[in-house]
Amino acid sequence: MSAIVLRNVRPLGGANVDVLIDNGVIAAIGADLPVDEVHIVDGKGAVLLPGFVDLHTHLREPGREDAETVETGTAAAARGGFTAVFAMANSTPVADSAAVVEQVWRLGRDIG
Repeated sequence: MSAIVLRNVRPLGGANVDVLIDNGVIAAIGADLPVDEVHIVDGKGAVLLPGFVDLHTHLREPGREDAETVETGTAAAARGGFTAVFAMANSTPVADSAAVVEQVWRLGRDIG
């Protein structure tokens, strides 16, 4: 993964800054960060927030893939700014055993 700089973004409650992300990790935050050979995205003053966590997600898999799958549900969550989701136990069979919970966990792990 390469480096990226988010220019001119505003952490909630703060002043506009640049954020350097290197290999998926925030490496530096500051004004007018010096950068060489990185992808630059102009945030145009947008508010910068951490990834959100959805504690009540209906993924429906296993058993109700017609309504939602782990893949489609997590993709939709990511598009909305969520970096983590917690699946409700409303699958068929109900995710109330270690085996079913592990199956759902594996599905999520496999899609990344």
